[in-house]
Amino acid sequence: MANLSNRMLLISQTVIGVVALGGMSVYPPAQGRILLIPVFDRQADAAAQLALSAGAALLGRGPLPGSWIVMGQRDRIATRTHSWDMLLLAAPPGGCGDDSHAVTV
Repeated sequence: MANLSNRMLLISQTVIGVVALGGMSVYPPAQGRILLIPVFDRQADAAAQLALSAGAALLGRGPLPGSWIVMGQRDRIATRTHSWDMLLLAAPPGGCGDDSHAVTV
């Protein structure tokens, strides 16, 4: 019986560790590259406007329709979002290009 409880404890700890690491890898940084994903189709054009109004620089289009990769401050961007209209995720350089190609508007 003790062997079974030790296995369950090990499995539980492993699952918690994987979930925690996964969550940290997509949580946007306080300042840096952030992927903005509109949740609703009507918000597709608002991602770029939202980023610019928050003082962020547009780096390029994201992998999903209406999404943008920006360089900015998470708090400034987050204060301009309403409820669940926009999803903010980390945008690591390996999957999203580099900082040298900022889009000027």
